[in-house]
Amino acid sequence: WLRFLSQYHLIDDKISEFTISKIIEMEIVAKNERNFYTKEKDISNFKSALNKYLKYIKEDFSTKIYVEIEDKVTEIKNDTKIPITEKQNLTLSRIGQGKFRNELINYWSGCSISKLDKVNLLVASHIKPWRESNNYERLDVFNGLLLLPNYDKLFDKGYINFDDKGKIRISKYLNENDLKILNINPEIKLVNIENKHKEYLQYHNENCFIR
Repeated sequence: WLRFLSQYHLIDDKISEFTISKIIEMEIVAKNERNFYTKEKDISNFKSALNKYLKYIKEDFSTKIYVEIEDKVTEIKNDTKIPITEKQNLTLSRIGQGKFRNELINYWSGCSISKLDKVNLLVASHIKPWRESNNYERLDVFNGLLLLPNYDKLFDKGYINFDDKGKIRISKYLNENDLKILNINPEIKLVNIENKHKEYLQYHNENCFIR
């Protein structure tokens, strides 16, 4: 709903109840001119989506996620059933260090896309986000990519993903100039992909990738 509305209205972190009212008023007038509308309740769906987005902004979601991650780390540290070494590995995997990073380096031998082997420049990135993964997934080498910082950031923020053959998917929210600056093109592929990667990439595609 928000993606559709953003084609006609500015929807950013300055949104307010007044802004939402104005958008809804304009959409009521415009609905007969657009073939997008199929039901009367579409307007109420738009209003609901905008109100949820406003709530998202007000709650400072980025801070909330950080707190949730810290809570999960504390939960791991306090779990008496997890051996001390594994606790350390799980905690370090959150910031792409320790055992998880080393296993990614051993598996990929360089950047998962460009093959660059200067590992000190590469970021250990979870495919299924750390906060959404269970303890096994957080350390699973198949739940990780070793990426140059620009690829890592784009993947983490959902602007790129990879299909079952390892070929890049690119969000429509990256324009041609963005792609040029970031050195992204439709021919980019992962240097290797196995079935175990596909499960995590499917999760990323469904829950993280911005179409």
